[in-house]
Amino acid sequence: MTGLLASSLPSAAQGVYYVPAPRAQASLPAGPAYVARLVDARRQRTSIGWVMASGSPLHKPVMFHEGLLATLRPFLARYAPGQPGAVPLVMRLTGLEVAERPDRYSEAALAGLTADFYAPQPDSSYRLVAHFAQVREHSAVALVGDATGRHAANVGELLLAAAAQSRDVAHWLSSGPSYPAAYVLATEPHPTEALPVLVPAILPRAGYYHSLTDFWNNQPAEPGQPTVEARPYQGSEWAGEQEVKPYRLNAAGKLALAADVWGFCDGQHYYMRREQAFYQLRQHGQDFVFYGRIGQDPQFRAATASRSMAGALVGGMTGAALANVAAGLTENRALFTLSLLTGNVSLDQPSQNTSDVTARPTHLFVYRPRSAKGAPVRIRLAAGQPAQELAAGDFLTFEPASDQPVQVYLVPTTGPEVSVVVTPTAEIPTYLECRPAEGTPLRQVKDDAGAAAVTRLVR
Repeated sequence: MTGLLASSLPSAAQGVYYVPAPRAQASLPAGPAYVARLVDARRQRTSIGWVMASGSPLHKPVMFHEGLLATLRPFLARYAPGQPGAVPLVMRLTGLEVAERPDRYSEAALAGLTADFYAPQPDSSYRLVAHFAQVREHSAVALVGDATGRHAANVGELLLAAAAQSRDVAHWLSSGPSYPAAYVLATEPHPTEALPVLVPAILPRAGYYHSLTDFWNNQPAEPGQPTVEARPYQGSEWAGEQEVKPYRLNAAGKLALAADVWGFCDGQHYYMRREQAFYQLRQHGQDFVFYGRIGQDPQFRAATASRSMAGALVGGMTGAALANVAAGLTENRALFTLSLLTGNVSLDQPSQNTSDVTARPTHLFVYRPRSAKGAPVRIRLAAGQPAQELAAGDFLTFEPASDQPVQVYLVPTTGPEVSVVVTPTAEIPTYLECRPAEGTPLRQVKDDAGAAAVTRLVR
């Protein structure tokens, strides 16, 4: 089956997957407006996403073989033509991305597209007449690797939907701003072209999101302040973070967990649902990141399942041992990235190499036992960084770069600073114990001792 699947996919060379040109089942009828010019104004132009082509465990960047503009222009001309005298529009493509959401035995193909359309004005300026932002998903397919063949259709559907919206003259923006030609035809992105949720001055609106597009637009489908239960996570790995559960009234008039929503906002922070858990989203560039349980990652599940199966083929004890190891890792804290354009969630591994799916973010804890009484002291991570107060019975957590020496300072009220150098890794958290009154006020402790100490402070 693997050979048949691999031979049915377009060729991938030098680690790149070349997705076929977009396709559509039928053309739109000639309309009163058409795309006369396409401008690539995407912030990221290296690729249009990542796929796991031909069943490979490694992600490959996706590109069009002929380039983006040379591929999309003929598609729009063929499938979305204009009628005689139609308005020639400029389409500024601000985002295009494809992705795959894998599961143990299946996966789904995702694609997202954002664009702005401008109509020429008598004074040679261009007026914004339509904004398009949608995501498409092909239902999960039976075999892992099949989703890769669905991206051309997904992109084609999005382009046709965008073209259809742009030619709906009756619903053009009535008060869209006008810009000079140099602005509209520029290839660099403009600050005003960000999705609403990315606008720095945005005020988060409280309520429940039913979909990714609700979140994009900061418009909850169910506005209103959610009833939220929050309590500290248990365990040192999650120290300092809150486990949140939003509730709303059910048909019986009782509070029940809102387990059917995409996410919610409490008026200050955004939260995304994964299975029955909700995690706080933090903006990172043009995407969002969050810390979640590694056991909720589909690739982790698939990898541990295949490892257990491989072990079982060698011997029953090996397979059982691998299964036990996997079960023990599922609650570990891991950094995930939410891609805004597709809604895809993936482990935040810069290399996109999933061969080590158990990798976790680097964590450095500086804690002070309750018995180390006295006034708060100040702790500074690296020269030039602001100091933070550390009281007895409390802790601080940092996330420095992995496998790089870090100098941590104790800043006393009087006298010279005291420092210690440690090298955190992503394999296990690093712990520093602070006892200001002792001769060595700041010292590294063993992993198990530090984990137990911080856990006691959390409880």
